[in-house]
Amino acid sequence: MAGFSVGNIAGLWALLTLVPLIILYLIRPRPTTMSIPSLMFFIQSSGSRKLTSFLKQITRDWLFLIQLLLLASVALTFAHPYSTYQYDITSSNTVIVLDVSASSQAIDGGRMRFNQEITQAKRLLGSTNTIILAKDVPYIAMQDASADEATSFLGSLEPKDTVSKIGDAMILAGETLKDKGAVIVLSDFINTAGQLPEVAKAVLESKGHAVQLINVVQNKGRNVGIVQVDAGNDQTTVYVKNYDQGLEAVSLKIGGSQVALNIKPLSIETYSFKTPPGVTMVEVQNKDDFAVDNTAYISAPQKGKVKVLLIANNASTFMKNALLASGEFELTMTEPPVIPPGDFDVYVVSGVNPKQVLPGTYEDLRKKAENGATVIVSVQPNSQFIDYKGILPVKIAGKADGGFVSIEQLNRFTKNIDFGKANVVYASEQIGEQAIIASVNNIPVMTIKPLGTGKVVYFGISEENDFKFSPHYPIFWTEFIKFVTEQQDVKNLNFKAGESLLLDEEQTLRTPHQKMVKKAALVLDEVGIYELQDRKIAVNLASDLESDINRVESVGTRSKDYELQPVRETRKFSLETALLALALFLVLFEVFFVKYRGDL
Repeated sequence: MAGFSVGNIAGLWALLTLVPLIILYLIRPRPTTMSIPSLMFFIQSSGSRKLTSFLKQITRDWLFLIQLLLLASVALTFAHPYSTYQYDITSSNTVIVLDVSASSQAIDGGRMRFNQEITQAKRLLGSTNTIILAKDVPYIAMQDASADEATSFLGSLEPKDTVSKIGDAMILAGETLKDKGAVIVLSDFINTAGQLPEVAKAVLESKGHAVQLINVVQNKGRNVGIVQVDAGNDQTTVYVKNYDQGLEAVSLKIGGSQVALNIKPLSIETYSFKTPPGVTMVEVQNKDDFAVDNTAYISAPQKGKVKVLLIANNASTFMKNALLASGEFELTMTEPPVIPPGDFDVYVVSGVNPKQVLPGTYEDLRKKAENGATVIVSVQPNSQFIDYKGILPVKIAGKADGGFVSIEQLNRFTKNIDFGKANVVYASEQIGEQAIIASVNNIPVMTIKPLGTGKVVYFGISEENDFKFSPHYPIFWTEFIKFVTEQQDVKNLNFKAGESLLLDEEQTLRTPHQKMVKKAALVLDEVGIYELQDRKIAVNLASDLESDINRVESVGTRSKDYELQPVRETRKFSLETALLALALFLVLFEVFFVKYRGDL
């Protein structure tokens, strides 16, 4: 405790209530003093002895003293008296920030840096603990937990495969503190995204928080890693960097093949290869101190290019070019009566001459659809007179009034597509249940109907309309063919660690660590393959900064030299409650004293 102070000096005027008590005491009636000669000698005194006698008389009147102290105690409460003391804020208001990013998995001195963080964190636990994880998105893992709870949690914690946002985690730590407190950061301070730790430290200290940075880096490590993966539908390129000071002979394994690369110090070498179907692992076989970036994964559709057969006697140049534009389809063109043998993924019937079509052709196409293929019939002026033998899911009549094309179902092949206005529309009536994708004045112009294990499609925006001139035309056909054949774009199958995966609906998927989760949105914080219901996606670290485990950082105190120092702040201790308690005690004591003296 330090000195005594008051919060309201004006409240001291309440002590004037003592004056009436003293005056009443002085003017109260007293017994008459008789002069007795035999005692005169003893009671004579000078002025000073009279004062002394008066003070003795006051101090001997216990009831007066009790009432004086009682009034003084009550009066002093109006002045809000308090004392000050030094309080160690690390005991209750401490937040520990742990770096759980990919770089924390580097081996340093025979131990993982992350394990060194955990050891230090257990030593720093107090009575109540808040733990924040610094990764791609800072996360409050525990708040106001006991030492036992925090110890158990730290023992089960594992690092993630993401970039580091250490400064952002520090800012979040400051926001969790209700009052002034201490923020202790355990990290290698390889900050690869977000706010800089030095800036975050200055912000927290400006708010009165104590910030202590503990750097767990002890030694430099060796590392050669994959820092970038560019996966394309046809070709994939991987970038391998040597972070060491000497020339490194790198053995790169891609699926079942082996490649040798000689990489100069602090340099990057690239290697390109044809994108293989399915999941492929790329591995740097050199052993070093950071294993996370030694492996990368590539995910591509299982099948090769989609095989499309365009059946037309008068083939549209626009449709032909649209199907060839992406380079992702293997297009074959044929003119009836010739229909090439073999199986195709998609059959497009457009601009055919009914007289040239051999009997049984449409029946064969129907069987192809029932066995898993997709048959697309594009409307033509004489479609209402052609018997398509069940491969056309609508019944076509004559021309109807045109209008703007309305999208009935928004999906990957209609999103961001402007179909414009269709001046020529053929009235159509659905045959059986089917999905209407687009319409004009409530007339279906695009429908999809399941047939066996395949599909039959009606495309009613004829070549007589202007849609074929639109830059959206080839994009539509590319995305539409991919949709009906359930093909995924390679770029939608490969992600960086820390990115988010957003699904159309909640589904159960398997993470690279073989954990089953059911979610509609997921942060991809593990390197490896995520298995979804309809596809497999690859996630890679692919971060030049995160892989630089030897980056020179002067932030913080070395963990071996660190000792937790108490962080104190001056706090006020109010004396009002104590004074009121004293006043209550004096009231009770006065009653007891008066009764004891016999006045009650």
